[in-house]
Amino acid sequence: MGFNKVYVLGVGELPPSTSMRELDFREATFEAAVRAYADAGVEPDEVEGLFSAEQDFVEGISIADEYTPDQVGTRLKFNMLVAGDFLEALFHAYMALRSGMMELAVVESHARPSEIENYNDVLRSSLDPHCLRPLLSDPYVLLGLDARAFLRSSGCTTHDLSSVAAKNSRNAALSGGPYGEEVTAEQLEEDPFLYEPLRRRHVARFSDYVAVVVLGTEKWGRRSDRAVELAMVWSSGTTSAAHQWMRSWGKMEWVGAALDRVRSAIGTNPIRAVDLIEFTEFSAHQELQFLSAMLGSDGEAVRMLRAGELDPGSTLPLNPSGGCIGNGNSLNSSGARAFVGAVRQLRGEAGRVQVRGARAAIVGSLHSEISDSGTLAFLRTGDAA
Repeated sequence: MGFNKVYVLGVGELPPSTSMRELDFREATFEAAVRAYADAGVEPDEVEGLFSAEQDFVEGISIADEYTPDQVGTRLKFNMLVAGDFLEALFHAYMALRSGMMELAVVESHARPSEIENYNDVLRSSLDPHCLRPLLSDPYVLLGLDARAFLRSSGCTTHDLSSVAAKNSRNAALSGGPYGEEVTAEQLEEDPFLYEPLRRRHVARFSDYVAVVVLGTEKWGRRSDRAVELAMVWSSGTTSAAHQWMRSWGKMEWVGAALDRVRSAIGTNPIRAVDLIEFTEFSAHQELQFLSAMLGSDGEAVRMLRAGELDPGSTLPLNPSGGCIGNGNSLNSSGARAFVGAVRQLRGEAGRVQVRGARAAIVGSLHSEISDSGTLAFLRTGDAA
């Protein structure tokens, strides 16, 4: 018996915002679910399972998904909590549908960093408690160290990092992101260093976000002319946040393993088959790191940036939505925002940031700001298969 194809049937979100305090997280999740079901044209009682991406430390609630089934209409049905990023939960849902375990499922994630008073301490708790945690009062220092290593190995400059941040800020100004602004790299070069060589606006600020995605097998995908095929998802990691001494500084080694799996599934090099990329860059250098790993060349990624080939309407639009720099770091939900943005691009529903003729996209998401691990997803429309 063969494997099922998996399709994205519907997406629902509350767009990124600096604060959603006017809504309880349960209300926000319910609203996103209502929008997702309406978009998919399905009813909650038809859904067979729920996959949530939450983390107890971030939520401040033990068993962080205990409220989710009621809000999305899956009470007393299959329920799985993935303590990680949205794309990790999507990976589990993808396997369940592809294997035939179920035919219709939802994936949910929400994050409310505006309500977290000490996120740096939460992130710091992921470090080794004996060797690293006592030395680092601010774990974001690791981003600066990694950026310095990348600059040294790639020939990239701080001005290039400002170019990335300026591009994403301008894109977000068009997409409606909370940190979107018309700004130039030269203006960003005037910002003070935050974690040298990263300047203040090179590092994504926080935003609240909620999303629900409805997935179905081909049986459901055939019913909609707006369904987008989720051709492959793969999660990979080389080092956790705890074991920083094991990582290759300045590199994203996890991308290679995930890319090999995606290439094997679709039968071609994904980077040559896509029209756009959405990626969760928590700092400007990570966007170039990710593209370098995808291309297999540090220098080529920097060349493309300098030539304007990553801009909207150019060779390979990278983060046309504005990425995390323009939309905010929504913690474990950052990958959901990138994924929803890519789905809307392939449907032709991305508004002022629409990539003309988009038929295939890569979505990449880091598992945290400071770990060398992440997930890749490859999306395509029916005529791109």
